[in-house]
Amino acid sequence: ANGSAFVYFGLQPVDSESEEGKIIIPYIRGVLDAMGIKHGPTHGEVMMTPDGPCLVEMNCRAHGGDGNWVPMVRGLNGGYTQVSATIDAYMEPERFHALPDKTPSPFKAAGQECCLVSYSKGTVKSTPGYEVIKNLPSFVYLETRVGPGSDVEYTTDLFTDIGSAILLHEDPEVVNKDIAFIRYMEEINGFFTYETRQEILSRPRGDSIALSPALPRSPSKSPKIGKKVPPAHRRVFSSDGPMLFRHQSLDRPEMRPLVKRMTTVDASKEAVVIVNPYSTGCRVAKEIMARNYKVIALWSKGSTLEMRQQVPLGCSDLNYYAEVEDKGDVIQTVATIQQKAQLFRIVACICGGEMGSELTDAVSEKLGIRTNGTDLKRLNKKLQQDLIAAKGLRATRQAGGKSFSDVETFLRSESYPIVVKPTEYAGYDGAKLCHNFNEAKDHFDVLMAVQKGADAEVVCQEFLRGREYLVDNVSRDGEHKTTMVWVHDKRPANGSSFVYFGLLPVDSNSIEGSLVITYARAVLDTLGVRNGPSHTSIMMTDSGPCLIEMACHAHGGDGTWQPLVRALNGGYSQINATVDAYLDKQAFSVLPEKMPSPFKAAGQEVVLVSYSRGQVKATPGFEVIKSLRSFVYFETGVKVGSEVDYTVDPFTSIGSVILLHDDKDVLQEDLVRIRQMEKENTIFEYETGNDIMRSPSTGDLSSLSGLTITDTKKQPKQVFTSGRSDVYW
Repeated sequence: ANGSAFVYFGLQPVDSESEEGKIIIPYIRGVLDAMGIKHGPTHGEVMMTPDGPCLVEMNCRAHGGDGNWVPMVRGLNGGYTQVSATIDAYMEPERFHALPDKTPSPFKAAGQECCLVSYSKGTVKSTPGYEVIKNLPSFVYLETRVGPGSDVEYTTDLFTDIGSAILLHEDPEVVNKDIAFIRYMEEINGFFTYETRQEILSRPRGDSIALSPALPRSPSKSPKIGKKVPPAHRRVFSSDGPMLFRHQSLDRPEMRPLVKRMTTVDASKEAVVIVNPYSTGCRVAKEIMARNYKVIALWSKGSTLEMRQQVPLGCSDLNYYAEVEDKGDVIQTVATIQQKAQLFRIVACICGGEMGSELTDAVSEKLGIRTNGTDLKRLNKKLQQDLIAAKGLRATRQAGGKSFSDVETFLRSESYPIVVKPTEYAGYDGAKLCHNFNEAKDHFDVLMAVQKGADAEVVCQEFLRGREYLVDNVSRDGEHKTTMVWVHDKRPANGSSFVYFGLLPVDSNSIEGSLVITYARAVLDTLGVRNGPSHTSIMMTDSGPCLIEMACHAHGGDGTWQPLVRALNGGYSQINATVDAYLDKQAFSVLPEKMPSPFKAAGQEVVLVSYSRGQVKATPGFEVIKSLRSFVYFETGVKVGSEVDYTVDPFTSIGSVILLHDDKDVLQEDLVRIRQMEKENTIFEYETGNDIMRSPSTGDLSSLSGLTITDTKKQPKQVFTSGRSDVYW
């Protein structure tokens, strides 16, 4: 369980007349005779090997564990236990000789000890599962050191289990049902409610991870309010910073570069400005260069070195004609661009990534070329919702502003949880799902303290429930063409409610596809997006599609989806469609209004999920993934020496794989193989640690020298016993 090979789930009684019982009982008595043990209790441990029973060790004492098993054994045996038999052996020889030679077969009742296993971690707020266990028909005894305030970890050994329960009943079916229910509660993490933590509400792509300069790199105290400031997010898939291992299949037709497309004009005398060309923006730049245009890179203020160095595989040879830094004044910036362009005529200004759209609009407007204009602050997430609501589109309920008084009424009247986030950060930066008023107020104060600029605001929004869709469009003069629709594959895993398992293409003629395409285009019209690429996040709620946010740049993630989308669509993607929209009117006009239905191939992105943790010794699963028939692309930040943890959010996922094939059955077969490797923990081999080879009793824990019991803020032992009249000690 949880990536560990030896997790104790319980202790089961063995019938004395079973095959194993008939072998073990004579063997252990032979051990006692050989050791000269003639009197008193013994507790022998035997391993049943392929060659037969073999002694692990012999102890001249009674079975440990505080004797919690006494009422269960009394019920199984019909009235006696090792404890009473020990007293009889010394004090009441006649009673001892009257005891059976071995335990009865069959047992007089059914029962067992259940070790409780945790598939989640966190700080315990309450323990509702304890009351459930205590009300089970077969409940006898529950022991645990976990209570409110304790830190629970994933169970990987004896010291990280969360308790032990003794079950006993005359009817074996009752015991089996109660055991199954306990295991079900473990799987759904039903024993505890945890203190809330910051949750990632939308999947951050690699291109937007670099955009958190306003949040410090390590936790610190805000000088204004004295509250802890959340650390900046790490890059997705990376355990060691931005350096990712990337591997791309080069022997498949889908991966071969397109034939250079020449436009109908003399591109050799023209230049294109790309604002913040990183991640997918690099692929847009490469497409433009392939058409013989000069490309000038314009870097906005706040663009970090980490962001500029984020160059996708296959784009390392980009050679910009010039690079320009934003001067903070659009007139000066445009003048510098024109100076760098020299005799080349600037024909387009395209947004290459997040944080670049407002500068793109300002520069293109000043240059008098195709633009969306500067009449709206389209990056403002609150303004986006206000505008679409005014047009009658479904929008999130919200309140925002600079002062807490601007949102207090909303926070006191809206049902929780509530999303609290900055109005103009990348959609996930600083966003937190708050579960009560005080938590929301605290996070509002933190965000106002860390944001810079006179326009800094915080917005509080209803928490949207449903499936999250992404709609990729390209527009020219108000004509929108949808190049792909995606849906996030999000499921519970490792105790977290929202773990990303992948990104799936959506058929444009499906009910969901038709709804989100129509809705996304209405959003673009409302927000005045008439030109260029856009990436719209939409939640399909019970009341229909609702905007999460809209961004005026191409779909991120380094554009690793490009070969997948080209194959699905039959030759085009958002990247070349963006270049067509600005530079080739005829080519754009012949593009379909939306993706083909059905798709021309089968494929998806697979996000790799870890069900284990440890220091990586080897990565055998990587080679297996690269050998799959549908393999196209693989990206990970995990290598030998990396520390892998359980996947509970995008930053603890272990990689991303693009799969693509003409045959959907081949794709499904490869997908099943990947998920199987995840579950079996065969993607990695870990460095070995101290495995606990046997279950020490509670009373023996202090004697295990050299082992450190994990500090889980455990409270004094809690014991719950049954008031059943048929159970006595």
